[in-house]
Amino acid sequence: MIQRKSSKKIVLFLPHRADPGRGEMFSADLLPLELLQIASGPVAEGYEVVMIDAMVEPDYERKVIEACEDALLFASSCILGYQVYDGYKVAKMVREKLPSLPIIWGGWFPSVIPEMYLEHDIADAVGIGQGELTFLDVVKAVESGEDLATVPGLVVKREGRIVYTDHRAVEGFDAFKPVPWDLLDFEKYAELQVKPTRMKVRHRFPLPGHWTPSNPPRGFSFFSSFGCPEPCTFCCSPLITGRRWKAIPGRQLAEEIAELQQRFKFDVLRFQDANFGVAEKRTKEFCEALVDLQVPIHWNGTIEIETIMRYKEETLDLLEESKCHLLWLGAETGTKEMQERIKKFIDIDHIPEAIGKLAKRNIVPGTFWIIGYPGETRESMEETLKRAAAVKYAYPIAGSEVYPFRPIPGTEDFGAAVKLGYEPPKDFAEWGDCFEYKYNSQNTPIPADIRETWTRYNNTAAIYDQYVQEGPLWMRKLLSKMAGWRLKKGSYDLPIEQKLFDLYVRATGQTQPAAAD
Repeated sequence: MIQRKSSKKIVLFLPHRADPGRGEMFSADLLPLELLQIASGPVAEGYEVVMIDAMVEPDYERKVIEACEDALLFASSCILGYQVYDGYKVAKMVREKLPSLPIIWGGWFPSVIPEMYLEHDIADAVGIGQGELTFLDVVKAVESGEDLATVPGLVVKREGRIVYTDHRAVEGFDAFKPVPWDLLDFEKYAELQVKPTRMKVRHRFPLPGHWTPSNPPRGFSFFSSFGCPEPCTFCCSPLITGRRWKAIPGRQLAEEIAELQQRFKFDVLRFQDANFGVAEKRTKEFCEALVDLQVPIHWNGTIEIETIMRYKEETLDLLEESKCHLLWLGAETGTKEMQERIKKFIDIDHIPEAIGKLAKRNIVPGTFWIIGYPGETRESMEETLKRAAAVKYAYPIAGSEVYPFRPIPGTEDFGAAVKLGYEPPKDFAEWGDCFEYKYNSQNTPIPADIRETWTRYNNTAAIYDQYVQEGPLWMRKLLSKMAGWRLKKGSYDLPIEQKLFDLYVRATGQTQPAAAD
């Protein structure tokens, strides 16, 4: 039982998404949306909320401790990768310095492995899934001294046992209070976006319109929906969301975006939704309203291959008219058998057709494929690489990125991988060494020759794109033409253009810029 607290201050912390010690950072258009969402209820109820994001606060550890000294509680959230370890370090520090302060965790990773947080004594409770209503109930319970075991949607530890409290249903956005945008110092993020850096920037979107790396736009991000109805075996969303999908209506969403654009003056909007385009009617209303309101932005989000195939042509036209410049697609695998195995159920022939529908409208199809699923045959991996190459050759505008499979806890495929011998990380430090699930892990059971083909494909696709802009135009065009022939044939023997490019880089003393994930 937590003792009753008199303070009205809540401290929210977002850990580093990538390890700055490794020369990595995430694109600064990725705002601390998860913190803003859970702050909505407490702010509306009159609580003081202090929000600290490691991305924009160099001295964040000291600031966290200072803020927590007279706080009601400390809360944090994380997804995967370095965030897990950085959050653990800070929570451990808070526990050691302020042992009586309640610590609450939420987010995707804590939701699927809550026992780690409770057993390591860096959490008094872990929220499962959607957190807006749960967190407000937690805040009120802590203030009143009520046992957190009575709050639905939590995992707690009682008498040495892990206890799940009553289930909390997924709610629509109309059940939440307005997002407290006053807590966001957007200029700190905008400054990072335009500031030159030699660090590898992950999750940076391709630039639309007239924007260039030397003249970058001001980027903003937004949650417009929660959950995903898809049953994919490699994703933890089915477990956490129950395949429920809740979204802000299209017209209302456009009006909110218009107001935020006037307030923060951003140029590009990124929807951080798991699956933005589920409902065609909503998408159509959103696009129509953006056009009607003349909101001066480009925007991007996520959508499914089969969703594109279901959309009417007039809706796809509206995407272009509303300045949608990029849609992320999961093609996932190149064979019918694997599509069925991972419960994606994409018609293989629909993949290039859907990509073509976007490409002809100058919308970048950011397409992802995965190889090395548990039990996947080498023939299946080879076919995925061939189809990825065919898409890239046919539609140069398209991203057609191939990643090795990595098991996510809380998924069907995680259990399948463990049965086949996969040894998952054992502690916070090891989980922090893993980047997002599509990261190149040596634990991935990909045959050596397939891995070599995959590496050469990635290099060939980059040269075909003329991704590196340095060097004479004639040389880049020549190497691109050679790479295009290789993609078309699906043959990576004697990669002459790659050798020539490597020689050019060494001779001129250049280093390739970090790829935009």
